[in-house]
Amino acid sequence: MTLGRIVYWCAVALLLLPALALTGVRLLEPDHARAIQLGAFTPFGLPLYAAALVLLLVGVLRGLGRRAVVAGGAVLALAGLVLHAAWYAPLVSGATPDAAADATPVVLMTANLFKGAGDAVELLEEATAADVDVLVVSELTTGAVADMETAGLADAFPYRAGEAGRGTEGTMVFSHAPVEVVETLDTTFDGLLVRTAGLSLLAVHPYPPVDPVAWRDDHAQIRELAASGDATVIAGDLNATLDQAPLRALVDDGFRDSAELANAGVEATWPVGGAFPVLSALPPSVGIDHVMVTDEWTVTDTRTVTISGADHRAVLVSIAARADR
Repeated sequence: MTLGRIVYWCAVALLLLPALALTGVRLLEPDHARAIQLGAFTPFGLPLYAAALVLLLVGVLRGLGRRAVVAGGAVLALAGLVLHAAWYAPLVSGATPDAAADATPVVLMTANLFKGAGDAVELLEEATAADVDVLVVSELTTGAVADMETAGLADAFPYRAGEAGRGTEGTMVFSHAPVEVVETLDTTFDGLLVRTAGLSLLAVHPYPPVDPVAWRDDHAQIRELAASGDATVIAGDLNATLDQAPLRALVDDGFRDSAELANAGVEATWPVGGAFPVLSALPPSVGIDHVMVTDEWTVTDTRTVTISGADHRAVLVSIAARADR
């Protein structure tokens, strides 16, 4: 085999093997932590399969290997491309339901402050500038709350629920309107179901998939409470993407992600801020922070917001009652 062919087949392998790994993880849902984490990158299968398909088609035309082998590889790449396109398509296609003519939008923001290292005052300023009605914050420390208090938290958000914590603990809801705590979750980190500003809101922060058992158990609790019918909005750092089983289960139960409703594609929120040296050198790769709503609501706007010092981007969403409800 010539050097040119060796380079060619190495290039095909470098594209096709990781793409196949992504497909396998999405289909098989293994319980291994690294495999679960890999599943968050499922959308990257699209460009990998597309590039592999181009190379393999070139190989067919130029006779860079046995025709049956090269053609078989091309068919495999095409099948993977079609499958991943089908998984991705709902994020960029489909009608966005209209808001009711008399609906007053509710602006909701969710942020993770990275063990209190994120700039809490900057978060408050961003929320105030965006006229946020309800702010959900995870990994919120007592020091961060104190900084927000000094910066005018009580004036911006007179009502609150939940508790600040240490490190990754601490989930709180801040609101313009009175907050009624309906139920608390017994997840690894804090979570709570509240009623405020016309929302029945489940504010959550399940354990990350570094521990598959804890990750699945926390998500099972979230789904159970969400499926009870008491929650119509879920917000927080869900430590999962729409390609992973826990969020697909919530979609099956009738919840839709704000980015999907708005045809915004993958609204990537993690990682940023340099906490993960390799990944943080790139734009955020995966969307693990979400606002999900039942069919009572539609999305009128969605975007992400960078908060200094945090390893997640915040998600800023405007929702309104649907016209057809």
